[in-house]
Amino acid sequence: MSRIRNALPELMGRHRIKQAALADAAGLRYATVNALYNGKTERVDFDTLAAVLDGLKALTGQRYTVGDLLEYSEAAPEAQEIDTAHLLSDGAGELHAQLQELEASTPPAELDAWEAAFTGKPA
Repeated sequence: MSRIRNALPELMGRHRIKQAALADAAGLRYATVNALYNGKTERVDFDTLAAVLDGLKALTGQRYTVGDLLEYSEAAPEAQEIDTAHLLSDGAGELHAQLQELEASTPPAELDAWEAAFTGKPA
């Protein structure tokens, strides 16, 4: 499934902007900025997005767009099912071949995300 990622925390962190400062500069309630920052909102009004962008411009002197706040990523292809019982009965060679085939058909960004999830390193 495709998804929208909230990039506001990274953007604010890069500029060391506190939630209260953005709320003041944007003319929004602290609770609104906090909910946006923590991804606790299901919907965002256009007026709220515009206020956040105005606040960021006032605090940083840089012009940001909605695309800087929200990042769209396409859905990964459906995961392939692997017959693990068959693989275990045929030994490690078959398992290794299946894993190589799966790795070759997986987009690099998805592989990076999986590696980050298992190693604890940022993607």
